Amino acid sequence: MSLDLDGVRKRFGGREVLRGAALRADPGTLCALVGSNGVGKSTLLGVVAGILEPDAGTVTLDGASLLGRNAPARKRLGYVPESAAAPPHLAVRELLALVAALKHAALPADDLLERVGARATLDQLVGSLSLGQRRRACLAAALVGDPTLLVLDEPTNGLDPAGMTMLAELLREHAARGGIALVATHDLSFTEAIAARSVHLVGGCVEG
Repeated sequence: MSLDLDGVRKRFGGREVLRGAALRADPGTLCALVGSNGVGKSTLLGVVAGILEPDAGTVTLDGASLLGRNAPARKRLGYVPESAAAPPHLAVRELLALVAALKHAALPADDLLERVGARATLDQLVGSLSLGQRRRACLAAALVGDPTLLVLDEPTNGLDPAGMTMLAELLREHAARGGIALVATHDLSFTEAIAARSVHLVGGCVEG
């Protein structure tokens, strides 16, 4: 089981953001995607998560394509965007129920919700939450179905030190079970805390 990107290209207007990006991550690998602002980290993660359609290239998990909204392999993926965006009119418990229904999976256990800090906000609207609370709620949603692949964009933004410690522990445990994570981050101390393999996005290509 591995995550494989090959020849991924994405253009917005006249600018080609991704120029044949390629990456392989084997089981138990935490990849920290680093690079300066505007190089396309969020674009690459959006492609992997199936939110953006590439102009060319393939993205597979264990040989099954992750591209397209109806790709069955996407049920094995959990994604948290940089903004921790989710429908603001939904309560957190409704968000979790929606994701669980889409994945045909069980709701997260109470102890997991407590651990990630989402249990206290279950009856609050997503739109009323702080960034840190939204990130915790979206992390809980991303963990629905115990996904093989986690795709997290700047996951420490808005988290307090206790939240960052919790997230680092979750990711290390995920890797120990053979899971894979692709994490875009500017936080080098967090990269070190999760013992991640650093890969750089330079000129639309992945290095490292």
